[in-house]
Amino acid sequence: PTDRYRKNESDAPPRDQPLVMATKVGPRRVITAADKAAQALGLRPGLTVTHAQALVPELHVAEAAPAADDEGLTRLATWCLRYGPLVAVDRPDGVWIEVAGSAHLFGGEGALLSDLRRRLRRAGVNARAAVADTPGAAWAMARYGPEAVVVPGGMAAAIAELPIVALRLPSETVNALRRLGIERIGQLAAMPGAPLTRRFGAEVRRRLDQALGHAAEP
Repeated sequence: PTDRYRKNESDAPPRDQPLVMATKVGPRRVITAADKAAQALGLRPGLTVTHAQALVPELHVAEAAPAADDEGLTRLATWCLRYGPLVAVDRPDGVWIEVAGSAHLFGGEGALLSDLRRRLRRAGVNARAAVADTPGAAWAMARYGPEAVVVPGGMAAAIAELPIVALRLPSETVNALRRLGIERIGQLAAMPGAPLTRRFGAEVRRRLDQALGHAAEP
């Protein structure tokens, strides 16, 4: 959202100055997106604008525009067809790209990632990206791990130290697991499946199996 705002609004601040998007939630205005400079100052979505401005008095606050953000994400996904024959929007902030049959055209998966990031930077879009055998592992690495190409079959080792939120689990499930002292995916993977399912339902095991390639995810 902040990248889209900067590309389209003449009064947007320079990139080295913090920018957040906000909307009204009940009686309060709440941050919905924060750029890199704002994040470096400790500002995050969910923080009230009043609190944020107390921390950063010169903060630039713009009104959130969810419909325009969604349209922009759809246009970005369409542009990503240059990297593979299948793309899909992963709302609110991601794009899936199927590169299995096209990576060789760019000199391999690493070269494809480099080209993708370079073009996006040049267009004023900040992005993180990763490649893996499974959508779940790629999603986890792009958001919570180092940007990388995970070696074939290497999903378990690649995501073991990532936080359990990287499995795309609901926040209440993540909080319940943390109360039990389970913070990392590797800890979760070491637990017996049956007790895990009885306590938390099938979703936890399904997301773990999808990331590791033990369950299909279209």
